[in-house]
Amino acid sequence: MRWRLVSACAALCAVLSVSAVAPAQQQWKKMRSVRGQVLTSPYQPPVRLKFNRAFKYVGRQYFVLYERARAEQFYFVDADRSGRIRRLYIVQFEGFLSNAEGRYDYSNQKTVELGGETYAANAQIVPSITAVLKQNPDSDAARAVAFLRGKGYEAGESVMFQRFVRVLDETRRNEFIIIYVEDLSGTGLRAADFDEGGKAAAQKDRILEGLSARALKGFVILK
Repeated sequence: MRWRLVSACAALCAVLSVSAVAPAQQQWKKMRSVRGQVLTSPYQPPVRLKFNRAFKYVGRQYFVLYERARAEQFYFVDADRSGRIRRLYIVQFEGFLSNAEGRYDYSNQKTVELGGETYAANAQIVPSITAVLKQNPDSDAARAVAFLRGKGYEAGESVMFQRFVRVLDETRRNEFIIIYVEDLSGTGLRAADFDEGGKAAAQKDRILEGLSARALKGFVILK
């Protein structure tokens, strides 16, 4: 999810309060930054991302996810004048808290090479954001939606997303995620059209491949 909107969040769940990680949050504020179209992180991982000028940086937030992991999200949005989101990048830095057990594992997913590093990659169509957020109101996706609404932005009811995720170091307790989201209405199709027997069912793989290609065009990992 990341806007994970459907799956990977469910594995996390128990122990520690938001106040307990306040010092870490203050450290994040000092260390990660956005200047113009460039997001810079000096650690976990050290990386610089430059986004296309069509995407406006609208802010970041920090939170504890399921009381087990710290998370920091950055948002770059392409929206119309009414605040309706056409396209969106969410960049997420996440890691288990010191007293929480767990490891990140994406070994069953296909991979791509970005900036000289290996990322797990997956794409999905989300028929109903409302249903997903109702099912899991504490997810990082729900936090993202609430943050963006607070900034005056609204996503469509149906979206599709491409996620790139990199597990950091040998402990596998920290991860770095880039999520690209598009309003499905931009395709002229409805989510039901991709169901078995739907008019776009045979086109689903091709459409998601196109989504992945567009996701890769909107940013570059700088040296």
